[in-house]
Amino acid sequence: MRLHYFSDPSNSPRHTRLAAAAVELAFIAPILVTFMVGMFEMSRGVMVRQTLTGAARKGCRTGVVQGFANSDIVNDATDVMRDSGFTSSQFNPPSVGSINITVTDPSGNTLSDTLNAPSGSKVSVQVVIPASSVNWVSYYFLTRSMFESDLVVMMKQ
Repeated sequence: MRLHYFSDPSNSPRHTRLAAAAVELAFIAPILVTFMVGMFEMSRGVMVRQTLTGAARKGCRTGVVQGFANSDIVNDATDVMRDSGFTSSQFNPPSVGSINITVTDPSGNTLSDTLNAPSGSKVSVQVVIPASSVNWVSYYFLTRSMFESDLVVMMKQ
């Protein structure tokens, strides 16, 4: 009776194990693909945040130098974003994304522009971009509506 069991190749232990492996792969593959897509999306989010922070730093460095205005900060931050591959459809303040600039003089009063700010004023810059400009695959992993840079604060020279 046992010889008859092994004589049929479809009933061999090796064939049954291959079928079991195919079923296991069918269950595990979607989970693995989901994890990989999630890792790609999360790493993209981290990369974009670093790019936003770099743009804010560049804008803030421009703003603390005498003779530069808020428009120069916006131009420099936008240039960094363009150099990083964000087109005008993905980042174009103020319609798509924003650059928040706050100038505070040494007395604590908020000023409207960095151009005439006295020495010792604090200039803070934050760059914000919509999540729709960032996601590669879906909104499932990166659920925030906006991505923000770190708030960069420097003192005017």
